[in-house]
Amino acid sequence: MKNRALAAGGSVGSFQNYTIVSILFVLVFATTFPKYLEILDDPKPYDTYNYYFQKISAPFSPTRSVDESSHGAKLTFRFTVPLLAKLLGIGAENAGKGIVWLYVIQSVLLYPFLYMLTKITFRFADRAQGLYFTFACAFTYLCKAFFWDYDFWFDGYAYFFLLAGLYLRKPFWVFFMLQCACWTDERAVVALPGVFLFHVLQQADFTIPNRIDDFLKYAPKANPLTTVLAGVAYIVIRLFISVNSGLVTPTGEAAGVSVALIPFQMHNRLIGIFLTFEGLWVVVILSIYFLVKARNFLAWVIALLMSVQIIVAFSVFDITRSMTYCFPLLLVCFIVWSRLDTKREMYNMLIVLLLCVIIPTQYLIFFPRQIPMTIFSLQEMLTIFKHNF
Repeated sequence: MKNRALAAGGSVGSFQNYTIVSILFVLVFATTFPKYLEILDDPKPYDTYNYYFQKISAPFSPTRSVDESSHGAKLTFRFTVPLLAKLLGIGAENAGKGIVWLYVIQSVLLYPFLYMLTKITFRFADRAQGLYFTFACAFTYLCKAFFWDYDFWFDGYAYFFLLAGLYLRKPFWVFFMLQCACWTDERAVVALPGVFLFHVLQQADFTIPNRIDDFLKYAPKANPLTTVLAGVAYIVIRLFISVNSGLVTPTGEAAGVSVALIPFQMHNRLIGIFLTFEGLWVVVILSIYFLVKARNFLAWVIALLMSVQIIVAFSVFDITRSMTYCFPLLLVCFIVWSRLDTKREMYNMLIVLLLCVIIPTQYLIFFPRQIPMTIFSLQEMLTIFKHNF
């Protein structure tokens, strides 16, 4: 009888999780215009986006006729999605309009992304707080990136793989997902320290260690070591490919990838930091506050890792996209806060959610650009079938 009761309780909990995820998915889908549909208005996408079709046909060859400051020039080591396109046979057919299916797959990945996000937050934090947190995430670039994409950014793929690297428990799959993330966009490599911190704390069931010795005893466990191995493997493989294939990603101020950009960016585009997570920055501030109050060394660790993320983000022009890659660290901050704030005052999370809902989602590339809301984009999505069947 007891086992039946537990099974019934698990079924109810699972049903509630799927209900929450479905609501969140529909919410994002209904209010985020799928920007990539504009590709279908182009009579010859194959010509307009020829650099990406080159990448699909020859992933390990340099992209020809691309200006070093362009996005196409940065695709050198971003193999995951082009290889997926090659595997699925997506190419120059129908003047290249079939490329839109890569974006559709990215949009579909939002559903398992939200499922993993809710499962992680419910696993380690108060369920009510976790619900507020996941809803708040749905109103930021983190979730809207799965629909708002038109220039082959494919951040949604990278975010999905990074979160899968947190959610999954078996080292093989953690390694595989983190490799997929890093080869989707190299900014995922900078996010690995946050993934490592998550796995170390997960080994302790997020019982926050007070001493460095207590923290370090969990570091040699399987998944923290797997995270380190994923980062090392990426660097070694990338160097090997670079030496043997001559592939190079352009850097420097002219290419828009340089620490020399930081002073100008900080002076003119400081708002890019806030626009990344909007109200969710309250979570980061409160987690550090409670750690400082407890005189816990993790306050400095989180502050240092977040500072590195900001430096990397301000070394390129697309600040919001780059900063969003540190969401694993944001997730750590949320769980740490929920564990240390024993009063669990819900009005804090309510403030976080309201800020994310009220503030229009914007991303900053040179200047803030608002992601327009649309009322249920199903009609627009149906045009994909019209053009491809």
